Amino acid sequence: MNNKTTRNLFLVFMVILVICGIAAVKLTNNDEVYQSNWDTINVRPIPIWYDQAKFGMGVYSVPAFANKSEPSAEWYWDTWKHDTDGGWTAEYHNRSFGADFTYQDFASMFTAHLFDANKWANLIEKSGAKYVVLTSKHHEGFPLWPSKQAPNWNSVDVGPKRDIVGELSTAIKNKGINMGLYYSLFEWFNPLYLEDKSTGKPPKTENYVDDIMIPQMKDIVNKYEPSIVWTDGEWEEDSDYWKSTEFLTWLFASKVGDKVVVNDRWGKDCRGKNGGFYTGGDRMNPGHLMPHKFENCATISTSWGYNQNEDADTYQSVEKLITTLVETVSCGGNLLLNIGPTKEGVIVVAQQQSLLGIGEWLSINGEGIYSSVPWRVQNDSTSLWYTYNSDSQTLYAFMTGNWPTTNQIQLISPITNSKTAVQLLGYDGPSLSFNPLDNGGLNIKLPLLTPGKYPPHNVYTLKITNVK
Repeated sequence: MNNKTTRNLFLVFMVILVICGIAAVKLTNNDEVYQSNWDTINVRPIPIWYDQAKFGMGVYSVPAFANKSEPSAEWYWDTWKHDTDGGWTAEYHNRSFGADFTYQDFASMFTAHLFDANKWANLIEKSGAKYVVLTSKHHEGFPLWPSKQAPNWNSVDVGPKRDIVGELSTAIKNKGINMGLYYSLFEWFNPLYLEDKSTGKPPKTENYVDDIMIPQMKDIVNKYEPSIVWTDGEWEEDSDYWKSTEFLTWLFASKVGDKVVVNDRWGKDCRGKNGGFYTGGDRMNPGHLMPHKFENCATISTSWGYNQNEDADTYQSVEKLITTLVETVSCGGNLLLNIGPTKEGVIVVAQQQSLLGIGEWLSINGEGIYSSVPWRVQNDSTSLWYTYNSDSQTLYAFMTGNWPTTNQIQLISPITNSKTAVQLLGYDGPSLSFNPLDNGGLNIKLPLLTPGKYPPHNVYTLKITNVK
């Protein structure tokens, strides 16, 4: 074989390699795999980091005030204008601000002059939350970043004159915590959206989606690279109007495509059916194993945003919040616990205390929460729940409620053997003694402790090894 022939064969070989490489890119490129339809999008696995995280923090920062009997103070504008509470909010508004005071006038009151993203990040880190979902834009359409689609109606042009999304994203990511963004698809009173709606069902035009929604969503993805895109406000139209599959195809092919997680709120045809993790109708705590990954989006008190008209008795105890976390994780879900800062940019002390209490508990019991999987049985009763760690083959039993007065607890479902051992997390004494039951299960003798020696917050974790 002469040199010329060798050179030609080499060139042919290199061309084949290049073609194969291009083909490989095409075959693995996300916009080829996830086409613009739900059949292909729904088979996308949820990135594993999300399932391992278990506990996230939602942050709502919108004008919020309501009658204490109303669960959603952040719907202030809609409640006021549509009079859905018998005139209570309208009467409060006129009395407090005057009949001529518009919703837009609230923007100048939103100063955020005490907002410190690093302080928020420190608090969230101490809470044990592994991801954050900040409301980048709620249903009133006020973005917390400099959106070109909302000039003079965003947190940089008016009010704080600060990029809240950017500052918090940086601070949270610097802590090694995953940062996500909530985005409302619709806006209550956006003229373009109302004009689209007026053309029929389904709308015959999509000007709001093309000119406002899609550009804004792509903007926050490109600027802030969120690990979660948490959509809401989808229920008035099908996903075709929102162009949801087109956006998701773009998202999964973007620079965050390998890591980004999405929910199921992409159209009134989607909840519990299409997208990523399921969310139900908020506060989704099913009490039994779910066949699909879900998130329990819950609140510390009654509202998602801060409501100054809430009393102390509307706040859930740390024990109740931890119990909700345990129940949710046992059934295969994540808990997204929402907090609502004030217009000054402060997380109020009552909410801080709740978060610090959860973090204290997780610092002791987190090994039974993070990276756990549902066990073959979720619970023996409403006060005894299980999780399992597949890597260490360890079972965790969570006792919620009061410490047994008998200092004994009976577990029905575990099957013990001669190597089974039981520990109480947060107790530095020896392993606990137990007696196997004839038909499976075990009766555990709990230690006698002085008041200051009990693990905190009245939710106790038994770590059980070598058990089926």
